[in-house]
Amino acid sequence: MRTRAGRSPDSPPVERTTTNAIAARQAYRRLGSWVVLVAAVIALAAWWSARATAQESSEEARQIGDVDLGAQLYSQACAQCHAADGSGAVVPGTDRRAPALAGRPEITAAYMDLVLRTGRMPPAEDPFDNQPRRVAYGDEERQAIVAWTVQQFGLQQNIPEVPEGNAGNGQRVYAANCAQCHGSTGAGGVAGAGAWTPNVNEYDAITVAEAIRVGPFQMPAFGPEQITDQEMGDVAAFLEEVRHEEGTPIGLVELNPVFASGFVALLAIAMILSLFWISAKPTWFPDPERPEEPHKVNPDDVDDLTEPSTDRGGQG
Repeated sequence: MRTRAGRSPDSPPVERTTTNAIAARQAYRRLGSWVVLVAAVIALAAWWSARATAQESSEEARQIGDVDLGAQLYSQACAQCHAADGSGAVVPGTDRRAPALAGRPEITAAYMDLVLRTGRMPPAEDPFDNQPRRVAYGDEERQAIVAWTVQQFGLQQNIPEVPEGNAGNGQRVYAANCAQCHGSTGAGGVAGAGAWTPNVNEYDAITVAEAIRVGPFQMPAFGPEQITDQEMGDVAAFLEEVRHEEGTPIGLVELNPVFASGFVALLAIAMILSLFWISAKPTWFPDPERPEEPHKVNPDDVDDLTEPSTDRGGQG
């Protein structure tokens, strides 16, 4: 049955439908307002957090060194290979790309400090030759570059503080974790796959500790669960004691694999030359199965002692 207006008796009134639609729109508006408000609060919190982090990073950087000087030095010596923004670039004269310094968690302030302390960076010639190099910067310049990279690239500030160590315990820790590659006294040499290992007994405690934690190049990194901070100080104390030990006249404290191989090669060459020298000077050896006959004197070769000498005849 339909009403006069053509609507079914069960159909909702027009007024009720309109009221529900208006209420729904208002609810959506309120929900949208809350979403916008929450998003704004989150954005503000993120901005504030980033600002606080940047300020904290800047303060940490300025505690390390002169940031302005670091910017100048990085531009002169580092940006050509690592790019001004730290993204890395192709090394001039090669087809290889230098690693990025920004956006990599493993690149930290300790890493930057280590490669500058040991002369690995900046390289004078081939950066990939894996050979010892001369340290290019002093303490002030090194600290300035580290400070600038911490501020500019947001590197973690983790340069270790090394406690005073016990050399005896350090020798035990070193023998268990380091001697296989660096030799029993830290003199270095060649490890597996032809990797060059540096002489580590010439480095100070901070450099040793940074190498342990960073694990540069082919060297593995050792965390606190493997080598504690105190054991780091012990290893540094052991290497310092070795550094002051008296070596051989040519400066050797141990025969590491490199020096041992050279010593064996020189010994072999000396033995071969000795054999050649001996074989060039023949010597007569009597035959034990044929006894030597006694030497017979020829009478014609002996002067007659019964005749007076002509020299003495004038005196007689």
